[in-house]
Amino acid sequence: MLYDKAVNFILVFTAAVAVQFPNNPTSAMSADERLFLGENKKSEQSNESGHEVEIDAEDNKKFLDDAMKAVLDPATVIVKNIDIVDNFKTQLNEIDKENSTLEIFIDEMDKLSLEVCKASQESLWDFVTDINNDYKKKKMIRVAAEEDEIKKQYWMILKKKYADDQRITNDLKLKRKFRIIKERGTNVQMPQTKQREEIDTMQRIWSRTTVCAFNATVCDNENASRTMSDIISIFKTSNDTNELVYYWKAYRDATGKKIQPIFKDYVARMNDVALAENFTDAGEMWRYAFEDEDFLRTVDRLWREIKPYYDNLHSYVRAKLKNYYKQELKDDSKLIPAHILGNLWAQEWQAIYSKVAPYPEVARPSVDENVNILAKDLFNAVDDFHQSLGFDSSKDTYQDIKESIPTVNCLPSSHDMCDGVNYKIKWCGERVYDITVGLSRAARLLGHIQYFKHYRNLQPLYRDGPNPAFHDAISDIVAVQLTSPKYLQTLSFVKVTTGVESTINHLFWLALEKFPLMAYAYVLDKWRWDIFANSSMEKWNEHWWDLRIKETGISPPVPRNESDLDPAAKYHVVSHVQYITYFISHILEFQILLSLCKKANHTGPLHECSIYGDKEAGKLLSNGMSLGASEDWQTVLYNMTGESELSTKGIIEYFSGLNDFLKEETAKLVRDNEDMDTSAPIIVGIIVVILTLLMFILYCVKKRDASSRLFSLCGLSKNGSLDIAANELSQGKANESAVGVSEAKL
Repeated sequence: MLYDKAVNFILVFTAAVAVQFPNNPTSAMSADERLFLGENKKSEQSNESGHEVEIDAEDNKKFLDDAMKAVLDPATVIVKNIDIVDNFKTQLNEIDKENSTLEIFIDEMDKLSLEVCKASQESLWDFVTDINNDYKKKKMIRVAAEEDEIKKQYWMILKKKYADDQRITNDLKLKRKFRIIKERGTNVQMPQTKQREEIDTMQRIWSRTTVCAFNATVCDNENASRTMSDIISIFKTSNDTNELVYYWKAYRDATGKKIQPIFKDYVARMNDVALAENFTDAGEMWRYAFEDEDFLRTVDRLWREIKPYYDNLHSYVRAKLKNYYKQELKDDSKLIPAHILGNLWAQEWQAIYSKVAPYPEVARPSVDENVNILAKDLFNAVDDFHQSLGFDSSKDTYQDIKESIPTVNCLPSSHDMCDGVNYKIKWCGERVYDITVGLSRAARLLGHIQYFKHYRNLQPLYRDGPNPAFHDAISDIVAVQLTSPKYLQTLSFVKVTTGVESTINHLFWLALEKFPLMAYAYVLDKWRWDIFANSSMEKWNEHWWDLRIKETGISPPVPRNESDLDPAAKYHVVSHVQYITYFISHILEFQILLSLCKKANHTGPLHECSIYGDKEAGKLLSNGMSLGASEDWQTVLYNMTGESELSTKGIIEYFSGLNDFLKEETAKLVRDNEDMDTSAPIIVGIIVVILTLLMFILYCVKKRDASSRLFSLCGLSKNGSLDIAANELSQGKANESAVGVSEAKL
């Protein structure tokens, strides 16, 4: 039963990233949440990232088939006679046999690609809206597989028949199309070939993962087992470090440790595919989509520029967490153990917001308990923002949304039905509990729809973002605008506090999502690029933790060795999906936002900018979106920002106020901790001295009592000389004289 749920989860997850062509992720959730669809009412109420999926499902439809087919057992029965698929195969064979010109070939292949895209999206939508229908699931898998086969054969036939055509080199438009066809055709080769045994095996291991419950004496039934979704919820809510360490290790034992022996064969096979396409290794084949021959240096440069901001956030969070985890943070290593950051992969930290908030007494934006906010209220707010920029309304895409109880296998997603007319949104949930999370998700979903609509009139090959990061970047711009305290004030159904403290809290909330995710994405793909490029490297897990510690300051809570393969605890690693997209998309998001705010003549801090109602800013954004993938990303970026290179200026400027605050507050926290550490021995010493004196006094008192009793036996009391004198007086004088001798005088 658990395995069946996992299979459906993978299918829905990969299906949910539904776009016509492979580059754009459309999930409204963040890196983690895109992986898990097991959100319930409880997890919705928790403080989680608006990007979340991490909570947590992720990403690129280019690997739609990978995850869907890989999690199925070899014995799974697939529908074999679907007329529409057979028809596509027939058309493809006919095109291959024709001796047509390059232009005619591309035109015919585009028409076929568009038809299979329509069929694929239709079957996909049928499944995600009825995930328990086995026939719809099998049909979706079959049609999606054919869609990838079309992409593969498009490239193979073009390479075989037309690669030597000089017009591909001389004609810029043909050259652009050639590159797009190659990128999409090579990306599906490994998942499509019969040589994908390693990916199949790794995904089956990953999809079946369950671990015994913490402190369980037996683990022979479902109640004593914990799924990945259960573990994610535990990481968000538990404060028991023993429990967290247990699940952190148990999950990696059940995934990475088992996958480790298979991974070397996978790497070798992937590199063989890359070499066959004239790439030096699989990492270079992946990076081809970013159209930057110096992409490695570009990514390193971007990370070096934002790392000081990440480091300041990391130092502040560590200092605050000392109040909760003194034992785990007692050394001077300046590292944070991976299990105490509220996330199974420590890649998003919003779950620990309540522990580390700068101003915990200032409440986050909320909805009145007596007000029932529905999904349509969120989408109406987003749609109003879009219309204020001059965009067409997208009400038709969400007007039929059903408010339903969230299920384990439900993931919000945006769908381009590939006909240039119909666009759909799949929503999950019954009621909005976190207004910031809800608005962020709605903004991302509708942001993808707006992007689809802007490039719908382009040729089929161009209906996409110019590189894999643009779709997320564009949809995140409105999401970050909508959730600012200043804008939330304009929404009648939101309770929000404004002011400096509220603004700092809001920026901190965003930073807990964006910076850790960027750091994780950088390290994860840098590790994979290194593995692909260095066949002689042996200590893979050691290299992972070297990067994780050096670049992100995150350490394993327990010792690791080469029998482990901790990166393989991530879905993207076992499924051959690159992750650097998230790093680049956040850079682009704020780079474009900075340009839009300049167009709107904004003055002051960037985080205070609102482009709501500014038609000029809207036109600039619209023009860039309308280019789709018809131009390379440098040209599209130049049209939107006047810059042709990726720049961190936007994200640095947006978080500059928070960064200054964090540096100052961290210094105070460190001083306080140091003062406490320094004064603690002195305080303990004083207490010891006082206790010693008290014990000595008590000892003396007891000794004195004992002596008094002894002296009494000898005729002495309190003072021996007094008793003697008194006795003498009583014998030689009258009683009245004795009475006249006062104790005071004596």
